[in-house]
Amino acid sequence: MVTTAIAHPMQALVKYHGLKDWKLRIPFHDSISVNVDALWTKTSVEFGDFKQDYIEINNKPVQGDAFQRCLVVVNRVRELAGIENKVKVTSANSIDYADAKGLGFSSSGGAALAAATFKAARPDEKYGLDLRLISRIARRLAGSASRSVAGEYARWYAGKDDESSYAEKIATKSDLDLGMVVVPLPSDVRTEEAHSEVMSSPFLEARIKSACTRVEKMETAIRSGDLERVAALAEVDSLELHGLTMTGKHGLIAYKPESIQVMGEIRKMRQEGIPAYFSMQTGPSVFINTYPERIVEVQQRIEALGLKTISARVGDEVKIV
Repeated sequence: MVTTAIAHPMQALVKYHGLKDWKLRIPFHDSISVNVDALWTKTSVEFGDFKQDYIEINNKPVQGDAFQRCLVVVNRVRELAGIENKVKVTSANSIDYADAKGLGFSSSGGAALAAATFKAARPDEKYGLDLRLISRIARRLAGSASRSVAGEYARWYAGKDDESSYAEKIATKSDLDLGMVVVPLPSDVRTEEAHSEVMSSPFLEARIKSACTRVEKMETAIRSGDLERVAALAEVDSLELHGLTMTGKHGLIAYKPESIQVMGEIRKMRQEGIPAYFSMQTGPSVFINTYPERIVEVQQRIEALGLKTISARVGDEVKIV
């Protein structure tokens, strides 16, 4: 039986950076994100008497490191289900920005792969899935995938081992109806490279302390529906995140000139009374957080710079379809 899951990528509001356990992908501190409804990954999984495991993303066979990272999820499910069958995986993203970085497709890809693989291996399990367990499995591909599993507003508890490092939903779109404008930008910087770089930053300990404080403030702001407080905290967190990357051993700069241009335009908008705040992950792509009724206005300002945009709202948890 072929099982298919759909998951939305997330925008990290309080990001994690670096890992204290690279094998299990356990971070130094908790983090919080919101799923993005306009983007998604759809993944189909089938176990059978195939000659070998096969994984395809956006109509292209996956090989090398990416193949091995996907197999970490598949092998964990095989271990839990007690099966040895080979697997066929086909996955596709809603839009193929192959060179855009920081859109979070590794999160939706990991979430959809974990959910579909688990359901395909355990078809007798009635869905809803155990999303806490699925978040732990998805985490092994990409840490942010654990939050993508939980959906809407999710908190990933860093924990200290596999069982205690999981994500759960902390609020819904009814608690805070957030509008987002996404500006996808290309980059050759790999997320793994950025995570590795921060380990040599002299400001890592300060970042961990700061993020631990900010994550509590962020959850409080989300639960109270304080959109501008949430957006402002995410903006500060983004600047801090990239500051950490730039102060690592190799001085890695993930910004693009267009990233700076967008951030400047956003601050100009705020001076004009338009409530807009930027947020960035480990790549150059920019998320702009605002009120839903201001999305079109913000889009028009960014597109006037000659850049592509995607409008979005709060996305749901992973689903079997």
